[in-house]
Amino acid sequence: MKYPEMMNMRYAVCDDETVLRQDIREKIALFSPGSVIVEFSSGKDLLESSEAFDIIFLDIGMEGIDGMQTAKELRKNGCTSAIIFVTAYDNRVFDAFDVGAFNFLVKPVSVEKFSEVLKRAIESRSEPPKAVAHDRYITVRTGGISAKLALSEIIYAEVFNRIVVVHTAGGNLDYYGRISELEKLSDNSFFRCHRSYLINLRYLDRYTSSEIIMTNGDKVILAQKRYSELVKAYMRFIKTES
Repeated sequence: MKYPEMMNMRYAVCDDETVLRQDIREKIALFSPGSVIVEFSSGKDLLESSEAFDIIFLDIGMEGIDGMQTAKELRKNGCTSAIIFVTAYDNRVFDAFDVGAFNFLVKPVSVEKFSEVLKRAIESRSEPPKAVAHDRYITVRTGGISAKLALSEIIYAEVFNRIVVVHTAGGNLDYYGRISELEKLSDNSFFRCHRSYLINLRYLDRYTSSEIIMTNGDKVILAQKRYSELVKAYMRFIKTES
């Protein structure tokens, strides 16, 4: 099955094994025909490239500069690509999310799993996710009227002096209340990253140890003590979505 929104993207495939690079290339071509695919046999070659990519498939266990160090250098240099790690061992998953990886694939990679991860990566680079099945709604009172809002439409919420501002793809909505009350109404796709912020993990683009960048480009504060919890929550969310 080909997904129309997956076409005309730019991919980098970095792996020191030719056979594995070819395998990823063929899977990309299957679901994203017409896209540009550039191969790199080492992290050094990728770091020295001046090309920009939408999505990078990066093997962790490469000789020389391994995939994890390559990703750290990429982020340090301002790279905003969606990084998908490919690894033979799932014990490095936590390290993968430490550098703001979008997802990870454990070798051997099945066509079904590859398709799922690729589709979500594409959606993260283009438009916000569509409403999920069995969506939940909340009702808030704003400007003298009651507004019904789907949880899946919320990118994140923040609070200022008891005014909760809900950010959505269609605009912002504010109402008088507590963000803790909104947190209670939300599901496990939401995470309280700071006392003043509640984010929807569906719209998480990348993060560092001190901030989270959402898919709309907004930056949200990440409390230091919540960093490890964010990694775990995001991993659980991705596994649930898969």
